[in-house]
Amino acid sequence: MRIKVLSGSAGSLLVLGVVAVLGAPAQADRRVAAANPGAALTTGELRITSAPRAPRTPAFLDARQVAAEVRPYAPEIERCYLDHLGDVRRAGRLDLTFVIGRDGHVVSLAAAAADLPSRTAHRVESCIRDAIDALHFPARRNDTTAVVPYYFQHTDAPGGGPQLSCWNPNGC
Repeated sequence: MRIKVLSGSAGSLLVLGVVAVLGAPAQADRRVAAANPGAALTTGELRITSAPRAPRTPAFLDARQVAAEVRPYAPEIERCYLDHLGDVRRAGRLDLTFVIGRDGHVVSLAAAAADLPSRTAHRVESCIRDAIDALHFPARRNDTTAVVPYYFQHTDAPGGGPQLSCWNPNGC
């Protein structure tokens, strides 16, 4: 394959003109400044002049972020569940499904408790909605749906409940 080179006086002048501009930037600046007296030109190093791009926010909230934001409301959520439980004092599970908008506000909340009648579950959901009214999550690029489970265990034993313990294969 042959590469053709421009020949003739027009091609030579074009190549020489480019070499002259690249080889002597100060002369090129003077020529441009002479052609446009209002322009102030400086010579120096070439640099990127745009501002650095801010890091992109993640698309969704992760489980740790959701848990961290909901954790301060846990006593109020527990109170809502236990207050509406009535005389049914047994182990139970409450699943809260949050739909969190891109701006961080709670778009919708659904409470599901398999061991509760639907009317009682709606009352619990309403109470929890009022309790978490001020809940706000970090903004993200997309909506996030998160399910936060709560487990309840009723005991009548004196001193029952969480106990400090030590797990060690050699004993405590």
